[in-house]
Amino acid sequence: MNDRSTIIEAPLARWASRIALFSASLIVVGVVLHRLTTFPTPVALNLFAVGLAGGGLALLVGLIALVQILMLTAWPLTFLPALMNLPRINDVTTDVASPPQFVALAKVRTGDANPAPYPGERFAQEQQKAYPDLRTFWLDRGVEEAYGLVEEAVRKLKWRVASSEPPAGKQARSGMLEATDLTPVIGFPDDVVVRVEGNDIRARVDVRSASRYGATDFGQNASRVRRFLAELQARVESSAPTAMAGRRSLRTTRTGAMVKKVKGRDQQKAESRSKRDRAQSSARRGQGQRETLR
Repeated sequence: MNDRSTIIEAPLARWASRIALFSASLIVVGVVLHRLTTFPTPVALNLFAVGLAGGGLALLVGLIALVQILMLTAWPLTFLPALMNLPRINDVTTDVASPPQFVALAKVRTGDANPAPYPGERFAQEQQKAYPDLRTFWLDRGVEEAYGLVEEAVRKLKWRVASSEPPAGKQARSGMLEATDLTPVIGFPDDVVVRVEGNDIRARVDVRSASRYGATDFGQNASRVRRFLAELQARVESSAPTAMAGRRSLRTTRTGAMVKKVKGRDQQKAESRSKRDRAQSSARRGQGQRETLR
């Protein structure tokens, strides 16, 4: 029993066969009628001409369909050089020692899909040889701010978010974001998980991208991780002036408050000294008046 999903659909090929069958039928009918009946010869010749023209049209359509079929069958061969030069892996991460793990998306990576756990040491070694640039992303921001930048980058890349858990506390639970992206041409689903760890002044971001189906990814997962890291870097750079301006404003506010506080202290000291001087002067005048009375 044939599986229709494995048959290459070529509509022009079907039309070529139909036109050829119709043209052959015209010629056969013309021959039979002209031979066995008093069918007029001019009409029979016209049928022959139409049949031959139809045969030529069927041949042309068939050639076009053949070109389409060759293009459809030859297109996968374009991936052959990439398959020979790239590692046969379908899972990459910026942290091969402790890769982020799928939780929400683990539910869809069952059956014929690739398993959710990281494949292991062989993938780590192959990745480090082929993609040595995939490393942990460090930034001088608090963990909560870093997670916000990650969410902005994911929205910019138009990934479909499956789960988002912001970090709880400054050094407690890590922030985890799981999403799905599609390959550009065929639209195969690939799963991504981003982990954000750190404290209130520094954070680290690790990302893992894994094909849901297939034994090799033709470099798609590495390219996706690079695009994410580049977008995250752009988010960090675009928000840096605002953060610096905020810190400068905070320092200015604190400095102004300290100046006002010092001025207030000086004023209080001056008022206290003035009161003390007035009191001493009054005491001396009172003492002088008493001596005069004596």
